[in-house]
Amino acid sequence: MFNPWTFIFEVVNFVVVVYILYRVLFSPVRDILRQREREIKTVRDDIERTRREVDGLKERYEEGLEKLEKVKAGYLEDARVEALKERERIMREAMQEIDTERKKTVRLIRQEKLRALEEMRERVVSVAVEMAGRLLSDVSDDFLQERLLRMMTERLAHLPEEELRRLNETVRDGTCTAEVHSAAQLSSEQTEEIKSTLRNILKCSVDLVERRDPSLIAGVRLKIDGHVLDGTLRGNLDAAAEKLKEETWTL
Repeated sequence: MFNPWTFIFEVVNFVVVVYILYRVLFSPVRDILRQREREIKTVRDDIERTRREVDGLKERYEEGLEKLEKVKAGYLEDARVEALKERERIMREAMQEIDTERKKTVRLIRQEKLRALEEMRERVVSVAVEMAGRLLSDVSDDFLQERLLRMMTERLAHLPEEELRRLNETVRDGTCTAEVHSAAQLSSEQTEEIKSTLRNILKCSVDLVERRDPSLIAGVRLKIDGHVLDGTLRGNLDAAAEKLKEETWTL
């Protein structure tokens, strides 16, 4: 059976219990929850600040990386430029060395050619003179000998003043000694002709010494105190050979 007083009492008890619970439990829990909210907010603020700091660090890091890449690119470019310069220097030095070696080789080849040419010229001249000497020896006769002797006496009669002066210096006490070299034995007439010519130009008595030398081929060679007057075929051949040797030959 419903009892109003019992119901009112229960309602009052419930209100009392709720009030007690509110005072004893809810208020501390609310304070705890508020504290927790503040801590969460603080943590969130810290997280947000940390995030901003991280974003700032990330931005500075990216800027640093960008600068580093620029510096790296600059270094690489400088290194590339230096490498190109070094390569150009090495190539330039190599080309200079190659050119120097080329010039040296060309010079050596030219020297070798000139040496070979000189040897060939010496050989050719020697062979030509030898062959000419043999040929002239085969055709030489008394007529040729007489003709060459006549040319020598004419030469003596028309000596230049300077050469005549040097010959006159060999005269001592009115005499002079002369050597006559010939390929064949001179006749007494030929010997006397030479002595007579020398007496006329030197104004002295002449002591003439005869020497035989078959290598002269034909003609005579006079030696007067170191002065030589050559009218032999051998002398002419030797003079021609020297002239040929002095001429410039080219390959």
